[in-house]
Amino acid sequence: MVRYRERYGDVVYVSMPLAELYLLNHPDDIQTVLVGEHAHVMKDELTRTLSLIVGQGLLTSEGELWRRQRKIAAPSFQPRHIERFGEAMVERSRRGVEALPARSRRDVHADMMRITLEIVLDTMFGADTVRDIDGVGEIVDTLMEGYGREFLTWRRLLPRRLRVAAFARIDDAVGRLDAILYELIAARRGRAVAGDADLLDRLLAAQDDEGKGMSDRQLRDEVATVFLAGHETTALALSYALYLLAHHPRVARALRAELDEVLGDRPATVDDLPRLRLCDAVLRESMRLYPPAYLVGRELLEDREIAGFPMPKGAQLLTGQWVVHRDPRWFPAPELFWPERWLDGLAARLHRFAYFPFGGGPRICVGNHFAMLEGVLVLATLVQRLEVSPYDSAPPLRLSTSVTLRPTQGVWLDVRRRDG
Repeated sequence: MVRYRERYGDVVYVSMPLAELYLLNHPDDIQTVLVGEHAHVMKDELTRTLSLIVGQGLLTSEGELWRRQRKIAAPSFQPRHIERFGEAMVERSRRGVEALPARSRRDVHADMMRITLEIVLDTMFGADTVRDIDGVGEIVDTLMEGYGREFLTWRRLLPRRLRVAAFARIDDAVGRLDAILYELIAARRGRAVAGDADLLDRLLAAQDDEGKGMSDRQLRDEVATVFLAGHETTALALSYALYLLAHHPRVARALRAELDEVLGDRPATVDDLPRLRLCDAVLRESMRLYPPAYLVGRELLEDREIAGFPMPKGAQLLTGQWVVHRDPRWFPAPELFWPERWLDGLAARLHRFAYFPFGGGPRICVGNHFAMLEGVLVLATLVQRLEVSPYDSAPPLRLSTSVTLRPTQGVWLDVRRRDG
C-alpha cells in the first residue's frame, strides 16, 4: 500500500475479483469518508464478516442498532469511569513481571497477551470471575488466526463447503466463548450496581431513552468485541513498544530516567499520567510505526463522488493507518523511532486524520481512553521493572495483516528483571 501511494498518489484504484477497492491516502479524504460521508457508508465487507465471531457489537453493527448500542455503551467507557481501573491495571502488570524468570529470552507478545487479557477480565468481570485464563487465551488465538486465514487470504474465494474443517474450529471456539460469556451475564442479571461496579455491571444497568437495556445477546456481542478487540490491540501496542525500546537503548534510558524521577520505586497511578510525558510519547510513536489497527474500511451505500472521483455503490474504501503514519508529508523521517517528536505539541498541530490509531469520526473506537490509560500505566510498570534487549538468534519481526497487525513469529527479546 505504501508503494501504491508513492507510485500513484493519494487515490489509488485496485480491481479485485470480488470488489472494487479505492485506497485513500490523504487525511482530507480520510476525513471525508469517516466524517463527512458517514451517512452514506457502512463498514467494509471484511469487517462485517467479523460478525461471525463478535455478532452485532459496536464494531460490526449498523444503522439504528449501532446508534442505540453506542448511546448505551459509551458512558461506561468515559474517563471518569475507567480511571478507577488504573490500580488493577498496574497490579496485574506487576504480577506478570514477578512471574517471569530473572532473565530469559522470550516472546514478549505472548506475555503481553496474558497481561492484557487478565486486565480486561478483571475490569470487565471482576478479579477472579473467570478461572481458566489460558483457556480464554486459546479461544482468542483460535478466532483471530482462523479469521485471518479464512477471510484475509486466497481461501476467501473458496465456497464454505470446501472449508468445513476450518469453520468447524472457528464455530467450536465461538461456542466455547459463548458458554463463558452467557454464564457470566446470567450470574449478574438483577444484581445491584455498586460504587465499584465493573464494566459488565455498568453495561447491564445502562438503558436507552425508552428505559430499555441490552438483551443477553446484545451484551454478549459487546463483551465479545471487548474480548477480541480490546485486549488484543493493547497487547500488540505494548509488544511493539518493548521491541522498539530494545532496539533503541537511548530512548529506553531516557524513559527509565523519567520513571525514576516521577515514580521512584512506587507503582504508577492515574495521577502520575500528566508527568509521564515520554512514556505517553513512546506509546504514541509505537502505534504510529506499528498501528495494531492498521486499516479502516468503509463501503459506499450509493454512488458518490469522493476526492474528486466518481465511485460506485458497493465500492470498498480503504484508509490505511500504516500508510498515513509513515508519510513524510506529516512525519519527518517517518521510518525513525523518535518519540520526542510528540513532546512539543505535535498532536495538536497534526491534521486529525494524519494520526488515527483508533479510527475516527462517529465510529471512533469507544475504548480509546481505556486503551491509552492501560497502555501508559502498563508500559511504565514494565519499563520500571524490566530491561529488554535484542539478541542475535532471535526470530525476525515479521508481520501478518490479520484482524490486527500481528507478529507471525512472536516478538522475541532478551528480558531481565531489574531485581534479578
